[in-house]
Amino acid sequence: MRQTTIMVWLLAGGVLLGSAGPTRAADETAPPPDPTRGQWDSFLDPLRDFEDNGITATQKRIEDATKLHLTADLTEAYMWDFNRPRSGSLIALHSLEHHNDGVPVIGQLGAFRPSEGWFIPGLGLKLDAGKVARDVKADWNGNGGVKHGDTFETTDFDVQEAYLTWTMPDDGPSLLKGLSLKGGKFVTLLGAEVIEPWSNFNYSRSYLFSFAIPFTHTGALVSYPINDKLSVTGGAVEGWDKVQSNNQGWTGIGNITYTLSDQVTLAGNGIWGPEQTNKTGNKRGVADFVATIKPTSALTLLLNYDWGHEDAAAAGGEAALWQGFAAVASYAFTDRISSAVRGEWFEDHGGARTGIGGIFY
Repeated sequence: MRQTTIMVWLLAGGVLLGSAGPTRAADETAPPPDPTRGQWDSFLDPLRDFEDNGITATQKRIEDATKLHLTADLTEAYMWDFNRPRSGSLIALHSLEHHNDGVPVIGQLGAFRPSEGWFIPGLGLKLDAGKVARDVKADWNGNGGVKHGDTFETTDFDVQEAYLTWTMPDDGPSLLKGLSLKGGKFVTLLGAEVIEPWSNFNYSRSYLFSFAIPFTHTGALVSYPINDKLSVTGGAVEGWDKVQSNNQGWTGIGNITYTLSDQVTLAGNGIWGPEQTNKTGNKRGVADFVATIKPTSALTLLLNYDWGHEDAAAAGGEAALWQGFAAVASYAFTDRISSAVRGEWFEDHGGARTGIGGIFY
């Protein structure tokens, strides 16, 4: 089955903290001029100066004094689907886009701090507000889903991440240098995209992000850099988009990342465990592969393939199968301006992921 959605994007904007430092006077001893200044879009330089000298400078003073990195981000957009769904409803087959809706897409406050020494843990916190917060919300009470009547689960506010970290200190055993632990609620290891639109190449997300993989987990992870090129992460979580388990089972999750060169990075991710309410015998699993390729300094290619399986999740008690591929090409015209295009294909055999089944592209 082929699904086609035509959308008109009228407005999209984002506010982010953090950028290059303020311009410094050019002389024989000064570093090269700031590449984000003096280009064709130099009329925006006063805004960049305000960001650097006001917002970012204040952020840095707080971080220097407390080691706490604070962030604030906001994105708003208006979208129209010519298939004319109900106003405010999710656009077909996309997890985070809404038709004819002026409610803010996502506003986010974040706080991050690295661990210090042997006994002071680090932390990570992301608080979301807006329609995206509702769309990615986890099952907080373990009743098997985000349901009407679960008051907190159906609001436009969510704690996307709340975790503690610990990293082996410098005076620890050299063999364990780089070892780190994370525990709490955090985003998934899988996929080539993230929840925040300002951190992706494209504003919209792929079918793979929407249907093939989870958004968040609650549990614990261990990460270790085997060498400068190879690192591994593994752990146990409550499952897909859960704060409290709905079946008293645990799910395993892992990642292997290999940096082949400055131009090529490869990552393999996997997740396997029980996800069905009050059942631990039926398992759901996904194998996820991501390649990041930079043929030139301006061009980035992002390739993502997913294969998923779940026992007795399709009609008639059959196993559900899904797979998909997405490719993104992004080109940076300047240090501030870039453009990206995405092509994708997704197959949902049995309809367990989309509810209707078929092939989508």
